[in-house]
Amino acid sequence: MRYSLKILGQYISGKWSEDKIEHWLRILGLNPLLVKEGDDVFIELEIPSNRGDLLSAFGIVRALAPCTGIEPGYPEIDLQQRSSRTMLVEITSPEDCFLYAGRVIESVSVEPSSGWLKERVLCAGFRSVNNVVDITNLVFWEYGQPLHAFDLDRLEEKIVVRRAEDGEEITTLDGTKRHLNRDVLVISDSEKPVAIAGIMGGLNSEVGYHTKNIFIESAFFNPVRIRRGSKYLGMATDASARFEKGTARSLVVSALDRCCALINQLCGGNTGPVCVAGSLSSEKRVIYLSIEKISEYLGCEIPEDFAVNTLKKLGCSVESGHNMLKITVPDIRNDLELDVDVIEEMAKYWGYDKIPESMPVASVSPSVSAREYSRLEALKDIFVQLGFNEVINLGLGCEPEFLYPEDENIEIVNPLSRNYAFLRRSMMSGLLQNIQENYNRKIQSLSIFEIGNIYRKTGSGFTEEPTAGIAVMNKYSLYSFKGIVEYILKKIGSSINSQRMSKQKNGVVIEFLQNNKRAGILLLPRSDLLKKYGIEDQEILLAEVMLKDFVETGFPETVYKAPSRTMPVKRDLSLVVPNSVNWEKVEEMLFNNIPMLEKIEIFDIYRGKNIPEKFTGIAVSLTFHNPDSNLTKQDIEKIVGNVLEMMQKNFSIILRQ
Repeated sequence: MRYSLKILGQYISGKWSEDKIEHWLRILGLNPLLVKEGDDVFIELEIPSNRGDLLSAFGIVRALAPCTGIEPGYPEIDLQQRSSRTMLVEITSPEDCFLYAGRVIESVSVEPSSGWLKERVLCAGFRSVNNVVDITNLVFWEYGQPLHAFDLDRLEEKIVVRRAEDGEEITTLDGTKRHLNRDVLVISDSEKPVAIAGIMGGLNSEVGYHTKNIFIESAFFNPVRIRRGSKYLGMATDASARFEKGTARSLVVSALDRCCALINQLCGGNTGPVCVAGSLSSEKRVIYLSIEKISEYLGCEIPEDFAVNTLKKLGCSVESGHNMLKITVPDIRNDLELDVDVIEEMAKYWGYDKIPESMPVASVSPSVSAREYSRLEALKDIFVQLGFNEVINLGLGCEPEFLYPEDENIEIVNPLSRNYAFLRRSMMSGLLQNIQENYNRKIQSLSIFEIGNIYRKTGSGFTEEPTAGIAVMNKYSLYSFKGIVEYILKKIGSSINSQRMSKQKNGVVIEFLQNNKRAGILLLPRSDLLKKYGIEDQEILLAEVMLKDFVETGFPETVYKAPSRTMPVKRDLSLVVPNSVNWEKVEEMLFNNIPMLEKIEIFDIYRGKNIPEKFTGIAVSLTFHNPDSNLTKQDIEKIVGNVLEMMQKNFSIILRQ
């Protein structure tokens, strides 16, 4: 909603200074945006989730009253009951609807709205429909209580507030057919749903220019039920936003009477008695607060008369005595629950600038979480240095993860929507979505990473495990990408003892094992998995690195040594290797038995002409180094001979001729 200062000025008693309103709205934490249009100024506000009372003209005026010296100017309601006609109202789901009220109005004249009414609803951000609908929207804007008008002659027998049946349907006022389930609360007559409670009315009971008799509803719904229905249907309306923040029981009948009085005044008609289901009375909320506690919390003296007058202007009833305030909070202020909430209000209206500044004295030492945070930030720097860009995804997903079939799915009991129904057990689905979104925006290659938590189900709930997800598109070969993953594992101190390759449902998986425990995993995804994301023609590689041990212990200690005075020597060998050989075992044997061997690098792999079947041609570069003296040609030839002899004897690897 938006608010016109010119129209808001018609709802106050007294005068305010318009140039100070923006200042006070900022003090109240509402981050106002003021736009001047002609001789008027329009305000849009950021309303906190617990301040539904500020979604109304009276709520804004009431919040400004203590600092501007004005009082809310509530309109007089001159409602004369000239009809005895009623409508039977039932609530079959009392935990979802606490109070439902309505009035029948006969013989109304539905026409286009007059000039002043049309101006007000347009200024409030509503579309002008007809005089009856515009009046319900105007009263909604005034009181913050959503109302709805039904064509009475299109309703059968009675009004029933109930849960929808699975598979039930209704066409709403926007012309869309909605498929309902038990999460949705509906307003129905004796035969059919006529509205989705708290969200939108039905087309089958719409008020139009043919309408002669109407039924006006006003209700107090459970915010949780309205939110669930809104999320299930994917519908967000002004009414649902208001109900989700919590309305007030005391507004139900007063807003209804104001609406009916305006309809009688502008549309004619005869109004019937109130039809009510549910309880009109609400429990009073009482807070006890000592003046000393206000001063103790704020660090300055707050006069008692200032506190009392401020609270009264906010709509509270206050009794004072023995330096103690007994505060009865109106139900429109559901944010005031504890004495500290009242103290916060005192701070706002007293003025933060009047509260003296003082620095707390405390000793600060790094906490465990601070150390973990710094370690993860340092790891992010390593990824950036490797040319990767960071992405951030929610820890929720719309489908079970595909990588770890042995783990159980962790389903959310009350998900925000069907798109966020599971806790993620892998980072990879989120990374694939990132690749899809970038590819759809014509990005042809990218390398991205994400550091966050994945979740594992346990007998008592679930655990969070810090993990790094890595993904590339059209950027690296499998061997280069595998080398990056191994480099990251080495940097965080993971000593990989072995690797295991397997074919799974969604692709080829390489697991990096440390003492038979998975430290990382690489996935070469199948094309049918990539097809789900529309990227099946791209070269995609994915990986995950487990960070639990790293965040606890940090980076391994770096040991420096003085540069050697002797030069290393390189020799290249072209080998013919059986496909059954585990190359990791070859390297392990050579390093254990050739003390002067410093490094082994594979720089070429070949299969084809002149290479026997079930064999692979591999070209390797061996680096030898003796820190005590330079190696001679004879030394190198002897060492290389030993290398070839060991490889042939243990693995049937021969020199390529």
